[in-house]
Amino acid sequence: MTLRFRHSISVAEGVRLVKGQRVINLSDLTRAKAWSEHDQQYHAPLTMPTSGLHYITRFDSTRAHQHRAFQLRERQKWTAKAYDLSFTTDDNTQLKVNTLQPSLDAGGVLRLKAAEGVLLTDRDVNKLWDELPQLLRSLLEEQALLINGPIADYADVHLEAPKLPEGLPIYSPSEFAEPQPQRPDPLSLPPEPVYPQPPSIKLWHRLIPGRQQQLSRAHQNALHEWQTAKLRWKAETHQAKSTSDRARQRYKAYLSVWKARKLAHEAEQQVYAEQFSTLLLNDENLMTEVLIAELTQLDWPRQTHISFQLDLNHRTAWLDLELPTLDDISPLKAEISLQTHSVKMRQKTDEQVSKEYSRSVHASVVRVIGVVLSSLPAMDRVVVSGYTQRKDLDTGFDRDDYLISVRVDRNDYAALDMDSIDEIDPKSILQRFNVMESLNSGLFSSIQPFEPESD
Repeated sequence: MTLRFRHSISVAEGVRLVKGQRVINLSDLTRAKAWSEHDQQYHAPLTMPTSGLHYITRFDSTRAHQHRAFQLRERQKWTAKAYDLSFTTDDNTQLKVNTLQPSLDAGGVLRLKAAEGVLLTDRDVNKLWDELPQLLRSLLEEQALLINGPIADYADVHLEAPKLPEGLPIYSPSEFAEPQPQRPDPLSLPPEPVYPQPPSIKLWHRLIPGRQQQLSRAHQNALHEWQTAKLRWKAETHQAKSTSDRARQRYKAYLSVWKARKLAHEAEQQVYAEQFSTLLLNDENLMTEVLIAELTQLDWPRQTHISFQLDLNHRTAWLDLELPTLDDISPLKAEISLQTHSVKMRQKTDEQVSKEYSRSVHASVVRVIGVVLSSLPAMDRVVVSGYTQRKDLDTGFDRDDYLISVRVDRNDYAALDMDSIDEIDPKSILQRFNVMESLNSGLFSSIQPFEPESD
């Protein structure tokens, strides 16, 4: 892996399903001082946040990315569903669906193998197609993906290159983290004890010896209990009112402080937003963080290393992009056929493989150029050099061979009609710029890439 430049990052393989968000840490002393000394005669010193700037990446949610993410979610959904499903074969054998291992026979027909290594019969497979067509279709698509290789889904990745006017980075204010104070519950008083009414003396009460005296004693006891309960109720009511008054006073005080802190936070975020756009034109460290955030959130068919450095004196971004090898292009073209429940495969010619490889190289370079220029408005030029690893026939070791090097001015890139980019071959796009490559019949020869200017 080449390491010509100062910064090196690795773009992970595959599609990310969640939009990226990155907290860019900025020192309020070092960064502000560096920026102030950089352009002190035109700007006042800045106070940057110690907690970091919240920056949301913007180029990881294109329509093509969303389509790839949707397909991935669908496959994951049916794979997860398989863990809860069972299947009964014709011989009454109970099988867990998630234990079935898919494969293709010589004709591309989907075959399923049980955990014991026994292939399911055609009748059992057809039964599964009737009961779980979406799951088996997902398995069939996975087999086709394995044949086509991951690069096949990224043949037109240049279509995801952003427009310059729409790609300028903006600061995303962070939410105020402190929760709003909870309003105290409404005052709830205990029920007041009910005064016991005197007993109603009936005629038959007088006829029963001692009954009248019994009712009178019961009433006296009830009066005594009521008086005790009344005193307890008054004390509890007084305490509840006092507690409620203190809770309301605390709530009002806390709410006042919370509102003041929230307003201060929003005002602070507004200052950061204004500083962000200014620093993005002057501060190399912030530019580096933003570029790393954007590049690492892009989805790629394979893990890809990128090294770069920013030259503020010449307002140029230099990048080395790791490219796939020719062997990463599958020699087969696979398409699923739901009618025959199979994968139709055809052999590609060497010319077709070379053309696909050339297209993947040019499309990747176009995409990276657009992301860099859209992320860094201070850069007037970007130089992207693509390399790949090849076997050195003299030493037997792998070496980094540069296949393409492109120098693009911002004005030249802005002149592209991005609305019609799907009608332009990525190779033709790069030929509008200062491109260095040696391409013969779709095969790349090693070149000497552009080198950074020396001061």
